[in-house]
Amino acid sequence: MQAENSVDRSRESRCIAVRIRDGLYGLMVEEVQEVIGMRPVTKVFHSADAIHGVTSLRGEVLPVIDVGVLLGGEPASAASQSARIVVVREPGERRRRAGLLIDALGGLRELPQGGLSEVPSTASEAVRELVVGVIATPPPCSVLSTSAVFDAPVLAAFSGEGSDE
Repeated sequence: MQAENSVDRSRESRCIAVRIRDGLYGLMVEEVQEVIGMRPVTKVFHSADAIHGVTSLRGEVLPVIDVGVLLGGEPASAASQSARIVVVREPGERRRRAGLLIDALGGLRELPQGGLSEVPSTASEAVRELVVGVIATPPPCSVLSTSAVFDAPVLAAFSGEGSDE
């Protein structure tokens, strides 16, 4: 029985570190579908600043979210050579999918055996709403909740969840 738990633990014990503006954030490996290079993104008229636009991924329309805006920053101006789109899918029944605009990849990070540290009280409200905990070992890495990203109020109108239709 212990061996089964350790197998499950190892599968869920890593995240992909990404740089978003001046911060280091983690995305759980099991929620990342793939990482793609920058590609043409079509702006969506009258969308929130957090919607960077949409792009095509193997013939499907993929919304691209500027997580930096959700974290309280300004919209991305121009993508650097290290910028990427991380395609994430929400765990559970809903299985929503989107691309997250990031400034750079930061490698893999192991989650601590004792679990994540609490989000500091000094973090902004926007950060506290999206982060589930912190890998405290240097450099500190705040682990994002993809469900919280998808549920951000500013994205509700874009997803159609707030409409009557």
